[in-house]
Amino acid sequence: MEKLMQRIFQMDGEETDCWLGHDGSRFVLNTPTGAVACQLDPTGLPGGYKLRAKGVVRELRLAVGPEATFVHMDGRTYEVGRVDPAERLAGSDGGASDDRLVAPMPGVVVSVAVKPGDAVEEGQPLLVIESMKLETTLTAPRGGVVAEMPFAEGDSFGLKDILAQLAPEEE
Repeated sequence: MEKLMQRIFQMDGEETDCWLGHDGSRFVLNTPTGAVACQLDPTGLPGGYKLRAKGVVRELRLAVGPEATFVHMDGRTYEVGRVDPAERLAGSDGGASDDRLVAPMPGVVVSVAVKPGDAVEEGQPLLVIESMKLETTLTAPRGGVVAEMPFAEGDSFGLKDILAQLAPEEE
């Protein structure tokens, strides 16, 4: 099987090494839990595709940014981050970056659910953004207190702008 590309992805805080191969007739996604034959066909809608895998066909929309891809499928949006292997090997610490929600691509704030000073729990929705006609709910990466919400509903933001900031954790 021809090995086309190997990547490290991050979903829900978990890193996964995987690689895409081609066996001569189809693509095969290889993950630590096994291989899945798959096909992704454009639908004609902006960012629209049909995913065929394991005999199931699902429609989805993709919004690709420089650091993450957002997949909207079955009424949910998934953020799939890409991990730079060199940064991982260099031992970059997550520290303060775990306190920030950084814009993966330019967009507009659709709604804001919290304000500075609010206590939040891990996974709690903080704001909804729209990028490339795809709405995404951004959630708290950990429990804590909101330090900053620099954008209001209707505000535009740029790539890598800080959309929310939690107060540093006390030790």
